[in-house]
Order: sequence, then C-alpha cells, then structure tokens
Amino acid sequence: MAALALGLAAACRAAPPPKQYALTGQVLAVHTDPPRLTVRHDDIEGLMPGMTMTFEVRPASLLSGRTAGELVRATLEVTDATGVLVAITHVGLAPVPDSPAGALAAGLLETGDVVPDTALIDQDDRRRPFSEWRGHLTVVTFTYTRCPLPAFCPLMDQNFATLQRAIAEDGRLRGRVRLVSVTVDPDFDTPAVLRAHAARRRADPAVWTFLTGDRLTVERFAARFGVSVLRESPAAADITHNLRTAIVGPDGRVRQIHTGNAWTPGSLLANLRDALRQP
Repeated sequence: MAALALGLAAACRAAPPPKQYALTGQVLAVHTDPPRLTVRHDDIEGLMPGMTMTFEVRPASLLSGRTAGELVRATLEVTDATGVLVAITHVGLAPVPDSPAGALAAGLLETGDVVPDTALIDQDDRRRPFSEWRGHLTVVTFTYTRCPLPAFCPLMDQNFATLQRAIAEDGRLRGRVRLVSVTVDPDFDTPAVLRAHAARRRADPAVWTFLTGDRLTVERFAARFGVSVLRESPAAADITHNLRTAIVGPDGRVRQIHTGNAWTPGSLLANLRDALRQP
C-alpha cells in the first residue's frame, strides 16, 4: 500500500511546471484544518499509478458536502512541490473499504493528536522511542542524505542548522527545544551514514538527532505526519517525497505542521517562542 501524503510527493526530483490532471477515486477521509481530502484514486495518466494520498483542497469551499465514501472526479493541479485539488465533482457513493488504506487515512495526525511512540534508531545506533522527547518542544522533519535538490532536503538541513544556532543563543529556547530529522531512505541511511552526515552539518547531539530504522516502520511513521515516500526500486537514490515539518509539544501532541519548504527558521522560531508563552 502506498504511503499517504499531504500534497503530491514531488519534493526530491526536478520541479515540473504547473500542470492539471484528471483524477477519479473515492474519498476516504475529510480533513478541515487545513482543508484536505484523503482519496484512494485510480491511475492518473501521465503522473502516477493508483494509490491512496491526501491532497490539499483549494478553495476550502470545495469541502462543502464532501463525505467519506464519496466517489469523485476532480482536477489535480500540480506545482513544483504540491498537488492541489482545484475542482471536485460528486459522481456516486460507496462503502468505505475495510482495508489498511482506509484505516491509515483516519490515522493522519492533526493538531492536538499524540504522536505515536514509534521506536527508531539514532546516528549512534541507539534505539530511541519517540516518547524520549517528551518534556521538550520538538521539531520533526523528514529528509534523506542523498537528496540531490538544494531547495528540498539540503534546505531542511540548512534550516535546522540555523535553528540549532538560534536555540543555543536564546536563553528562552536553550535546553527546551529539540530537533529531529527522520530519514526516508533507511536502506542507505544507516546509523554510520547519519553520523557522518550529522558531523558535516555540525549537529549537536544534545539538540539535533538523526533517526533511521527499518523501511516499513519509517514509512508508517512518516505517513502519520502526511509524508508519502515513492521510489522506483529499493536501491534507487532518487526518492520522491513531500516535505512536512512538525512542532510537537512537551506533552507529545502535535502543535503545528508546516507543509513544503516555504517556512523559514525565523518563522519557526516565532512559533516556538509563542508555544513557550502558552500554558
């Protein structure tokens, strides 16, 4: 089963020009904040095989009347980083399948949800359950070390390096914020590879942790955050995935999720400072 995603997985390959595609499928879940639909869609000619994905919807008024089980025809508009449904037509209704895809669609993390206590492996080859980050504000993103496009995974690394410096210099944040980068290429990104990558990025292990694990566990964890991972083969270096960066509170609940690469260290630092001012 393909992993779910918020937006079209197009983050780590050459950005195509905007284009529209016809989509047909069944709505599995409706999400209102932000406006999104999880759709089990048929093959999209010229774009991708049939799978289950979560797409942004614009304008939000297109969600009016949408319901799980609805059969739809839609227009998918693809930009350089996301796929957005810009037109939706009702064509029928059918029972929602009792399948892993349907179950996972309902399992996408929303603001206020508790992050699952998934155990992954850090750059020092230590098992780390996610509950280990309880008690801190934690910023989580999904990247991989072989990503070739500077504006995607390398930009996330650069942003995290900037955040790390700012956290060290800010008495309000120092000791209270952690950074976590989860690889979506665990077959290649072993602990040793991540350790070397962390050294190149001058990551302080007391603040910034890199995580890997077996592929199924990693992809299930990423999918809960709305990250889809597509690869042509297990050995492929060119992995297609979307970008999602989440702020998780000290209580282990999602406070905020940023989509794509438009967020800046400055804006995220403002989010962190706002979170610390809230009870």
